[in-house]
Amino acid sequence: MSLVELYYSDTCADCHNVRTMLIELLPKGVSFKEVNALQGEGLERAKRIGISSVPAIALDGELLLVGRIDRDDIKYLLDTIHTV
Repeated sequence: MSLVELYYSDTCADCHNVRTMLIELLPKGVSFKEVNALQGEGLERAKRIGISSVPAIALDGELLLVGRIDRDDIKYLLDTIHTV
């Protein structure tokens, strides 16, 4: 099962918009996790995969989208996931 992670900050308006789009577009069978990239374990995970700004989306631990992310970007990413 694939895991989509949204790295965010509480004060990031774009992050909230990306979250809404992800939830709307997420295929069944795909896990979704939100990670606060500025605190605790989330900060360490963000550093480990090379995130320097938010919003950022990782798929199965691989950073794929960062910064200004639109609906088409998310749809394209999610269309590449093979669900069971």
